[in-house]
Amino acid sequence: EWPGSSAKKVLVSGCFDLLHSGHVEFFQEAATLGELYVRIGTSDNVQALKGRAPMYSDEERLFIVRQIKGVHNAALSVGSGRFDFVE
Repeated sequence: EWPGSSAKKVLVSGCFDLLHSGHVEFFQEAATLGELYVRIGTSDNVQALKGRAPMYSDEERLFIVRQIKGVHNAALSVGSGRFDFVE
């Protein structure tokens, strides 16, 4: 729990390119544990981690994830690594 809040926060991250039913199920299960915050790797991170450009733009992936029931907040991860998060 974060200071000043009684609700538990749940943070998940990933590239979420080629979003599929497994991702949706993962988000929905994570949301049962508290308010779900999703951080999405940028196109540069996808390129660095997977050796290829993502199929969908940052904005498209962000839009899709934000539409999934249970996602409280979604944003791009602005760092250059897997654990770089900025609110």
